[in-house]
Amino acid sequence: MPERGRQAHTAEFGDGETLDGEGFTLVEIMVVLLIIAILLAIALPTFLGVTGTASDRASQSNLTNALTEAKAFFQNANSYYTAGPGGSSATTQGALKAAAPEFTWQAGACSAGNCISVQPLDVSQNNDGQGIAIAAYGANPGMCWYALDLEAAPVVLNSGETAPNVAYAPASVPASASTAGVFYARKAGSANCQASYAVTHAGFTWGTSYANAPLN
Repeated sequence: MPERGRQAHTAEFGDGETLDGEGFTLVEIMVVLLIIAILLAIALPTFLGVTGTASDRASQSNLTNALTEAKAFFQNANSYYTAGPGGSSATTQGALKAAAPEFTWQAGACSAGNCISVQPLDVSQNNDGQGIAIAAYGANPGMCWYALDLEAAPVVLNSGETAPNVAYAPASVPASASTAGVFYARKAGSANCQASYAVTHAGFTWGTSYANAPLN
């Protein structure tokens, strides 16, 4: 090999005598893998937390928008029943589907997507439709979020209620939501992610914002 070509080859690839020393040792590779594992252990919980928070925010956003649609409907009818006093859950769901088709309004439990479980309520007298409960589920962190709007001060309604109407306080008014206003709650898992569960389950508690929504 001409001298100039040999020198160029040596400069680029070495002289062949030190190739064994130019690789990584097993110890060096293990150290690098250990560092990667430590970084993953630190970053993974943060990533999962951010993902869970984002899913919660999406559920809360859906719930807020759905409640806005429902309250607009209430302003038109002065009741959460379409026909005013004496209406039903079914007519309310139908009206909300027409007003906000971006959501899947239903009486049953929600488990994913833009599903909103809805239950109009009688609050201060039979068939008044002065309240509504809604629920939305965030699949990623597995949290169900609830919102409750009471347009009147609630009282106990022990009689005169027939399905599918629901009295907000058939036995006692919850201390955590005993006045007119909007209240929030949450529950882990998709089981009972249903609006009616929140207002018929004994011991269900409420907060005044998403930040202080109690875990039931």
